[in-house]
Amino acid sequence: MTDVANRAPAQPGPNDPTVFASGFQEVAALPVGDLSPAADRSYSAPRRVLRRPWVVQLIALLILLAVWQYLTVAGDRVPSIENVVSFMWTEITGGSHGGMLLGEFWGALGLSLQRYAIGLAIGIPAGAVLGLLIGASGWVRGLLNDTTLVLLALPAVVWAFLASLWFGLTSTAPIVAVVLTAIPFVAINLSSGVRGIDAALVEMSRSYKVSRRNQIADLLLGGTLPNALTGVRLAFTTGWNSLLIVEWFGATDGVGWRARFWYDALRYEGFVGWVFLFVILITVLDRLVLRRLERRAFQWNQKPTLSFAEDWGM
Repeated sequence: MTDVANRAPAQPGPNDPTVFASGFQEVAALPVGDLSPAADRSYSAPRRVLRRPWVVQLIALLILLAVWQYLTVAGDRVPSIENVVSFMWTEITGGSHGGMLLGEFWGALGLSLQRYAIGLAIGIPAGAVLGLLIGASGWVRGLLNDTTLVLLALPAVVWAFLASLWFGLTSTAPIVAVVLTAIPFVAINLSSGVRGIDAALVEMSRSYKVSRRNQIADLLLGGTLPNALTGVRLAFTTGWNSLLIVEWFGATDGVGWRARFWYDALRYEGFVGWVFLFVILITVLDRLVLRRLERRAFQWNQKPTLSFAEDWGM
């Protein structure tokens, strides 16, 4: 080791290709080791497995089922997992719950999804137009921004009660509730994205005489896409909540009404089963549709706005 450290470096020859015309010699690249963070290499194999998002979600699900089973054993007011699964299977297959009560699943689910889709199809474009106007025009921002923020602060249950009061026991009330819930979320997030576009990029596009079409496609849509998708995801979630609340209190059919029916009948396994159906539907929609759409949209721009690994510090 000492001989190597004290050894004088070899002098380059006149025809050495590493010597430049100026007389300086190119320094050879030094070998480097693994540049990955030391913290990642320090984790053991079991800990690396526990850091995977799907493992964390599986553990959370198992904890939920364990707590549910404990509450079932500890008291008689919580239906067991077996009873809930059996009850919902009867609902899905249209079997008998005793007497004249038959299972109803697909009709109620299809009707609620239809109302939900119509409400979002109206609310999201309306919110997008409002958001673009608020973000692009100072006059419109001063006129409608505060009002939209107030509407955003209202909980979904308020829109549900107002829609039921205005339209009664009709199919219009759930649709209106979804529309009124979705508009503020999309508008506020999109207007924030418009105001967040770099003014220097706008001025540069004007200086280089970029066409209006390219300005809209590359600058406007590209700059507002993260905020727009965030607003859409929030609109999907809160709109679903509004729909179920309206159907619970002001409808005679649908998923929310079906849960209310079994609650009033003191069939808690049916009530719990439909509540879990609410959660499963919105979770599947978010994971399989919205997150995949978000990843595809951010392939050329940024990372998704809501990352599981980032939320958990992984």
